[in-house]
Amino acid sequence: MTDLPRRHPDLLRRFVPTPYVFCKVDGPARIRVESNDLEIALGIRRSGILRCQPNRSGELFCKLIRDLNAPADNSKRSILSHGVLRILCMGRGTILIYDQERSEILGFVSRNVKVHDLVLSMIPELLDP
Repeated sequence: MTDLPRRHPDLLRRFVPTPYVFCKVDGPARIRVESNDLEIALGIRRSGILRCQPNRSGELFCKLIRDLNAPADNSKRSILSHGVLRILCMGRGTILIYDQERSEILGFVSRNVKVHDLVLSMIPELLDP
């Protein structure tokens, strides 16, 4: 009997590959998006998120994971703020975290969230001060 190393599940989805990587420059502002979902990556790249934020300059980094195992629950949307962090929760399956100091968005998006809603509603709402 051989002792194989035990593999623990990655419940936080820390090691999900994000093969879809895009950068976009709009004047002095730049956005970089990484995702495991091509539709999300393209939607953010095509969006006018940087133009919607007139006080934004520098770089915005987005890493968004489409979590097909997350609960498909869009019942309630809420935003919490604490210091430099803003957190948008929608139901039990979607969470977006924006670090204002580092200008980074990390998020887990449930399977039933439409990219249109993510790009035109949720992310701009998260970025608003």
